[in-house]
This record gives sequence, structure tokens and C-alpha cells, in this order.
Amino acid sequence: MIEGLMTGLADLIDAKTPKIVAIIPARGGSKRLKRKNIYPIWGKPMLYWAVKAAKESSHITDVWVTTEDEEIERVALEAGARVHKRDPKLSEDHVYKMAAIREATSFIERNYYKPEVVVSLQANSPEMTGKILDNAIESFIINERNELISVDRGLMMNAAFRIMKNWYVYQRELSTKTGAFICDVEDVHTIDDVNRIEKNSVRSP
Repeated sequence: MIEGLMTGLADLIDAKTPKIVAIIPARGGSKRLKRKNIYPIWGKPMLYWAVKAAKESSHITDVWVTTEDEEIERVALEAGARVHKRDPKLSEDHVYKMAAIREATSFIERNYYKPEVVVSLQANSPEMTGKILDNAIESFIINERNELISVDRGLMMNAAFRIMKNWYVYQRELSTKTGAFICDVEDVHTIDDVNRIEKNSVRSP
């Protein structure tokens, strides 16, 4: 049974065709830490680390940043991501993250390809790594989930990532076949968060 599941995993993860896409929502506005998504940590803009993690994943085959902000767009391109120019109306404070993810996914489908799996990856979790993402994607596929959310060690959702089947990106009803993956990384919202993470760990570009 395990052998069959791993064969299915290999079939889905085909590097010739982008099928697992990471979409990183990164708007320009933020309240507690100004320009949070590109605030420097370990000598690089915050967003750089999210793009790096996605690009180092063995399973993610394409990395997009969705933003309305020109400076963030430049940072994303320099880090090696592709950019979706988000409708500014979807970057306002009251708009849910998934609205931006849906818009970006629809854009990719209309203009490039239809991904089978979408990974919504948070820009302000700089401790994220490609290995964490790979382990989560494998859990998502092996356990045949529609959605997998990241949680901390207290099993509280931390929003670091959300892995979804394509059709689940557009799901507006009650979630079904949802799993959780323990990923004890911090969200950065304040300068104190930045200082604490830099004090406790070091990462190289």
C-alpha cells in the first residue's frame, strides 16, 4: 500500500509540468510593523526567505508572489519568483488572504497552466524551509487530503502555509478531508518578533 502511495506521489510530482504551485501573498500595507513583508531579517527582506523555501522544495515546481506593490514586486523577482499583479482592492485591510490566492490561481490558470495543488505560503514566516514544505506536501498527498493547514505544537493554526487541491482554492463551504501539519515557526508581526528570531537562530542566504 505504501509503495502504491509513493508511486502516486511520484506521478503527481512531475518536474516537466508545473503542477504544485506556491503562491505567496505579500501586500504593501501593514499596521504593527511597517512594510513587514520586506522588512529585513538575517540581512534579507522577509519575503526573500519565503521564496527561498519554496524554491528549495523538491515538490513545488513554480513560485509566485501576488502583490499590488512595486517594491515588493522587485524583491520577488530578484529572489527568483514570478509575480502576479494583484488588484489593489484585494490588498485592503479587510480582505481575506484567500481572496488574493483565488485571484492569483485564476490568473495562472487563464494564462499559463492549471496547477493540481496550490500552496498558500505566508511571507512573514522566515523560519520556513524547503524541507518543512516537502514533508507537509508528502503528508497531504499520502493521506489523501483536500487541504492541509499548518499548526504550532499547541495544535493552533499559525497560517504559515495552507496546501490545497486546485478545486479547494475556490471552496466556500465547510472544509472536508482537512489535515494538520505541525510546523512550529513564528509569524512576524512586530520588531520584537524580528529581534527574537534573529537572536535565536541564524540563516544563510
